Amino acid sequence: MLDQRLRGAGRRSVGLLCILTTLVCVPPAQAKGKPDKIIVRSGKLGRPVEITDRNTLKGFDPWGGQFIDWNKGAIAEPAQKTFALEVYFYMKWPERHSRYDQGDLKLIYALRYYPGRNGEPGYVYLPASGEAFYDINVGTISDAPRVGKWYYASPAWDAVMRQVMRSAQKQQTS
Repeated sequence: MLDQRLRGAGRRSVGLLCILTTLVCVPPAQAKGKPDKIIVRSGKLGRPVEITDRNTLKGFDPWGGQFIDWNKGAIAEPAQKTFALEVYFYMKWPERHSRYDQGDLKLIYALRYYPGRNGEPGYVYLPASGEAFYDINVGTISDAPRVGKWYYASPAWDAVMRQVMRSAQKQQTS
């Protein structure tokens, strides 16, 4: 009887030790939230366009993926792509550091957006393993089944990107 109690106490101690080790060794997870800034770059835009409007930012975060029309699923690489816009999501994340940081804002996610032609939806490409920004993306979201694939952009994301392109054109002409 005493022997059984000692074995049970030993198992509980080992279990408790495993839990404590996990809590001490694993860094705390960053709370999901909206980005603090989105930067859009392209040779066609001239200079980068920054999105800092709080209402726009709260509608697009990497965890929710609101920039993709998920109902349509992954698609084949579009044959007729226009130019690409590189889109970078930044957030205050004190524990995170990369060469792309902007002060206290850390790059948390990146994707490429291709505007649609003749009123068609645009396309979003999520970088695959070995491509630029893949490591940053998977450091934010474990998104393995979705990377390296093409998707239709959501109507809301298309609208934001059209506004970015109009804003960039205005900057170039003024």
